[in-house]
Amino acid sequence: MDSELTKEIKELQENGLKTNPLRLEYEEKVHELSRLKDELFQSGLRVEEIARILHGKRRELGKIYKDAAPPLFREYILYATEQRYGDPLGPDFEALRKKKTAEQIIESSTRPIEDLNNRLTVDGFVRWYKEFYNT
Repeated sequence: MDSELTKEIKELQENGLKTNPLRLEYEEKVHELSRLKDELFQSGLRVEEIARILHGKRRELGKIYKDAAPPLFREYILYATEQRYGDPLGPDFEALRKKKTAEQIIESSTRPIEDLNNRLTVDGFVRWYKEFYNT
């Protein structure tokens, strides 16, 4: 098994996925979007505009923290996200708008994914690696 993969698996097993310090920092930043939500509502913007702004901020955070992940795990995250949403950063605003109201987008923009450990797993990471790196 590749030494980088072994190193990243060890880190994930030691720190967990949902309890990894980088993940915890990301979730804190996502929760902070609630303050921005309040400010935007107070500014008098329309709900649709607020939804677009918060969704954009959430995607920016996602990109920053995905880019900060260990290299192989980052590839796995981007792959898994693209498989689920058709976009490696998650659904774009137009895709979400087909399924959710602007109010629902606002709320989901300020709330981290609860079932992350069901979506991204160490076993899934290893399977992905073996498939994509033919090991």
